[in-house]
This record gives sequence, structure tokens and C-alpha cells, in this order.
Amino acid sequence: MKGFAMDEQSPLIIMAAGKGSRMKANADVPEWVLEEAASRPKAMIRIGKDQKPLLQHLVELASEEGLRDICIVLGEKDDITRPHFDRLNLDGVVLSYVVQRIPAGRTKPEGTAQAVQLALEAHPDWAGSSVTVANGDNLPPSGMFKAMLTEPACLPAFDRDHLGLPLDRVQAFAVIAQNHQGGLQRIDEKPDPATIQSSTWPDGTVRVSMNYFRLPYSALLSAVQAVPEHPVRKEKELPVALSNWSEGHPHGLRVLPMAGAFLDLTHPRDILKAGECLDSGGFELRI
Repeated sequence: MKGFAMDEQSPLIIMAAGKGSRMKANADVPEWVLEEAASRPKAMIRIGKDQKPLLQHLVELASEEGLRDICIVLGEKDDITRPHFDRLNLDGVVLSYVVQRIPAGRTKPEGTAQAVQLALEAHPDWAGSSVTVANGDNLPPSGMFKAMLTEPACLPAFDRDHLGLPLDRVQAFAVIAQNHQGGLQRIDEKPDPATIQSSTWPDGTVRVSMNYFRLPYSALLSAVQAVPEHPVRKEKELPVALSNWSEGHPHGLRVLPMAGAFLDLTHPRDILKAGECLDSGGFELRI
């Protein structure tokens, strides 16, 4: 947005309440990998030679790129994440936490939109700032957060063919359709082939959401408060909240085309792959 000046607060919400049920799948990996996957929150799985949790890598990357007021959304039985960060000395970083509980009568939390709502409602002091939202169980290429901070409202749209992830997994990611003004038209979760075709960009790329975006506090709060529960999955989902908000604000959320590989923890084999990648230097953003 022309004339935009980045606010000094630049808060970040990290969604780290996921259990990662697929991490418990049988796999041809060392026993310590299976134990790591079964015994820790997904975002706190330790990777690389230094055995640092993925979430710590994410917090440090965000901090280095300008996001220092960070709220982490935890699952209700997580007794690992906060004690771990309490032991660290992260210079200049202000960490806070909210817990996303499972309401009575449900078997799972109310969804990613509700997770973000909890964090926002716990931080009324963020009003007036743009808030960045991040996924706690993957690690983006370096440079992404810095690029996002140049806009008050944006959604990175990653080239599906350059994520460095297995094709069968990538095909299930939410695809992004851009409007003619460079804003968000819609986000489609678990797209079928026809939806993917209709969402293909003029340059022939298919671009996906990796659950990272940025929106002003009041706009984001209204978007997550208004989103309905999905009729089948019974969750309040962030992609739906963003799509619905963008329908009423077609110029409000700028889509940023990007390319770069992610580290993603979905399967036990990913623990080994992520460690190898980090030990060799990680990934850089290509825009």
C-alpha cells in the first residue's frame, strides 16, 4: 500500500496447537524419530544436529526479520512448549501464550480462525497494528516475513511447483485465486482438479496458501469472529475467514507471488529431511 509505514510493534500469532496425528504413522525411520513424533507437540519436534524444535527456528527467524511481539497458540495438554521457551534468552523478543481448549461435547478444537481470535482478544494493545499470522508446524524460506512487513495487508502466494514437498501433499494445499486488481479473490481448501484449473494464474502457475498472512488488527478480528463453522469439518477455518473478508474488501488484501521451499512436518520421515536441510543452510526466498 502506497505510503505505508511499518509499525514498530509488528505482532505475530503462531498457531501451534496442532497434534499432528499423521506423525504417529508407521514409517521406516529410526526408533528415536518415532519416539520424537509420538511424545511431543508437532511444532516442538526437534530437528537438526542441534536438536532445536521447529517452533524455535520459526520464532528466531521471525524475530530476525522484524517480528518481536509474538503470541503462541498452544493446545490444552501442551506442557512442553512454554517451559522450553522460558528457559531461553531470546533477546528483544516478547513471548506470550494463549491456550486453545476443546469445548465440552467436541473431540477437537474449534479451528484455526478461533485460535487466531483467542490471540487477538488477549492482546487489545495490538489495536492499530497489522498482525502477521504463521503456521507453527512448518518453516518458511528466509526473507518471507521481511517481504510481508512491507504491506499492511498481504497474503504470500507460493508457486506450488517450488515448495520442495511431495507432490501428493502439495496437491491438497489450498489454492489462491487472484482478482484483476492484484487482491485476493478466494482461497479454496482441498481443491478438485476443476478448481485448480480455474485458479491457475495467467503465467501458468498454481499458487497456494501456506497459512501465512497479514491483516490490520480490527479487520482480522472482525473476519475471524464472523466466519461460520464449516458444515462438514465442523471448524472455523482461516482460509474461509480471509476469503469472506476479501469479498467485501476486494482491494484490501494484496496477494504477493513468491517462490521458495518450506520445511513441513507431516510425516515422521520429514523429521530427518528437515534436519538435513537445516544442517546444510536452509532455504532462501525467491520472489
